Amino acid sequence: MLGLRPQRALQSFPQPTENQPIMPNSDFIPKAEEAKAALFERFRDTIPAYAAVLGLDPDEITDQAADATWFRYVLNHTLVVRDSGVQWTNFKNALLNGPGDGSIPATPTTPAAPTPAPADMPFGVLPRFRELARRIKTNAAYTEAMGEALGIVGPDPSPHDLSTLAPEISLRTSGGQVEVVWNKNGMEAVEIQKDPGTGTWQFLAIDTRPNYIDTTPFPAPSAKWKYRAIYTQDSQRVGQWSNTAEITVGG
Repeated sequence: MLGLRPQRALQSFPQPTENQPIMPNSDFIPKAEEAKAALFERFRDTIPAYAAVLGLDPDEITDQAADATWFRYVLNHTLVVRDSGVQWTNFKNALLNGPGDGSIPATPTTPAAPTPAPADMPFGVLPRFRELARRIKTNAAYTEAMGEALGIVGPDPSPHDLSTLAPEISLRTSGGQVEVVWNKNGMEAVEIQKDPGTGTWQFLAIDTRPNYIDTTPFPAPSAKWKYRAIYTQDSQRVGQWSNTAEITVGG
């Protein structure tokens, strides 16, 4: 259960001089949760080098580090539970609609959270991080180089032509499952569709972390499965569909 830690009073930083304008609060927060976790950790690991010159409260640095560690822990377990949920759903569907040949598939397990757990933190990791970054950017000692090192400067516009950008995918099997291999190419995620041999594309997943594992049990008799993908940004499709990759499974 999340603790109810009291929030520290906001620290007042020295204000910029007339020759140093206030930096705008650029949109430096990535969309994908994995990228957010990586940003929190990058800031946590880098800020000690600048804490003294920026006059930061050591307790505030400690709290941000705890935020980063706690969010990573929760995110990782969320992904494990998500994958477990997919396996249970596939198991339920196979149990209900399976071939009825007397085979008994292995029952999935529901993973427990790893131990020991880090210290829990109050809700609002992202708002606290944004506010800390905003105040750092208004500090008289702040420089653009610091912001780049800390990851709190918005990225340059994408060099891609988003109207023609398309992922490239390939397939391989591992442990009786199909793995869809894809590359992020600086994008947020891909939408993956599948044709299980019916001639109709079906939504399979939105995946933010390469590669994607299709946990659907292999059929009997064998079938040819096809896959395709398209990048997504801000939860919208971007560019063109990938090549169609196909693989024969089951038997």
